[in-house]
Amino acid sequence: MSDISNNREYRELFMIEANEHIQNMNNELLTYEQDNSREHIDSIFRSVHTLKGMAGTMGYENIRILCKTIENVLDALRNERLVFEKSVADILFTCFDILNKLVNDEHALIDISPYISSLSSILVNEKKIEVVNKEGEDDDSNKNNGNKNDIANEANDKLPTTITVKLDDLDRLVDLVGELVIAKARFKSMIITTSSSNNNSVVEAQLTHLDRLISDLQYNVMKLRLVPLSTIFSRFPRLVRDTASKLGKEVRLEMEGSEIEVDRSILQAITDPLVHMIRNALDHGIESREERMGKGKEPVGLLRITASKVEDRISITVEDDGKGIDVDTLKTKAIEKGLINREEAERMSDEEALKLIGTPGLSTAREVTDISGRGVGMDVVFKQVGRFGGYVKIESSKDVGTRMTLNIPMNVSIISGLMVHVHGERYMIPSSNVVTTMKVKSGEIMHIHGRKVIRVRDNDGEGDKIIPVVEMAYLLGINGYSGNNDDDNNCSNIVIVNSKDKSIGFIVDSFEYMKEIVVKRVVGLNGRFVDATIAPDGSAVLILDIAQLIRN
Repeated sequence: MSDISNNREYRELFMIEANEHIQNMNNELLTYEQDNSREHIDSIFRSVHTLKGMAGTMGYENIRILCKTIENVLDALRNERLVFEKSVADILFTCFDILNKLVNDEHALIDISPYISSLSSILVNEKKIEVVNKEGEDDDSNKNNGNKNDIANEANDKLPTTITVKLDDLDRLVDLVGELVIAKARFKSMIITTSSSNNNSVVEAQLTHLDRLISDLQYNVMKLRLVPLSTIFSRFPRLVRDTASKLGKEVRLEMEGSEIEVDRSILQAITDPLVHMIRNALDHGIESREERMGKGKEPVGLLRITASKVEDRISITVEDDGKGIDVDTLKTKAIEKGLINREEAERMSDEEALKLIGTPGLSTAREVTDISGRGVGMDVVFKQVGRFGGYVKIESSKDVGTRMTLNIPMNVSIISGLMVHVHGERYMIPSSNVVTTMKVKSGEIMHIHGRKVIRVRDNDGEGDKIIPVVEMAYLLGINGYSGNNDDDNNCSNIVIVNSKDKSIGFIVDSFEYMKEIVVKRVVGLNGRFVDATIAPDGSAVLILDIAQLIRN
């Protein structure tokens, strides 16, 4: 074996492949608990055996020794020398967790002897079966020789289609493509401004060709960042099993839409919120077996996680059939925390009260546990999702259940947008928020209860809709805005936007479409991060948070 220091260049590759094998171990053992099919134990054995070989090559002795001991247990299970029980699964899951820690932190100081002892204790009562080894073969080479062929075949199948890329290198490549998109826009603006009429057609043809090439490059690079939701969904069965077991509850998990692909940054952003939502559903939502049976429900609770794609946004719903959210208790807690007064609480509808969830420190849990109850979980969900232009919708009915829906963009690196001009300033509106643009005669703007509204034809065929309109300059607090400047002889440029199923019209001076914009995270006022982009002339343009503007 080569010196360990020479293997550091392979560390990242080792971690990627090792984590895939550990995830497979967890998934297959969870499935084996349900149907006890030998194929699942065989699959776990292959992953453990491969990880053991990889660890041996890298010089990670703790991983190699732990894997070898796990193999002994798996071999006893598949040869029916050991009866599978929940206690066996618990010990194996614990060992998988230790493997995960050892894989992801090569400096972790973990004493594996207790886990070796736990695994060895399982084998004390196994049936004694005589095994005759061929002379010159050790235990590892003798155990199911066919498995090695299976591993080799699987590896050969993956070689033509699998390649490992450093994430930092991929992020850098995406940044460079973003800069290329900006440079293209500036170049196009410059050429159109300076080119003569004699060679306009040649220039335009070359610009069109360049535009197509860069767009194709952008599309393919962004595809490299796409990751299927199954990357995090595959962790949830284990999370649900362990959490439900800790709470003494029985829960059935259903999942749909895990094949949908999203940008890696979005996947990282929604992982913690989804974990919080699942934990809340198990702890606060689904009742114990006895309580459910007393209500005439099925003794086993249901937790359903579904994902769907609508245009450039993704919707993930975590739904349970538990006791629902007690709105009265929620209001009482909010009053105790000084968030609202009693008069406000009495006027609040159930829907308005549910919006209180996510307020820092507000929790309806009767006691604090290591699962929930500190009032920080949903606060994390709302803040994290909001940072990426998403929102969370909560619906709940007493003794029926709760549905929490996370709605977030699928990609936040390069998006299309609409540039609007307001009192000499320019702002960008993401195309995902834009419903339509229109010119409206000032006389067509009506006033209802002191607010400006317009009548817009409903595309769903349900007649006209009344939509409120507001001067964007007023919302943005732009200096020099003088209020109502309506003139019956003039037309107003209006951008109809939508967020969280709410529509509003923004009155702007003018607007122009942009094919794509590159999103940049910059520090704005009060140290708060805001999104911006670079215009073709090289100046920075703020990207508007439409959800926040509508709330205002």
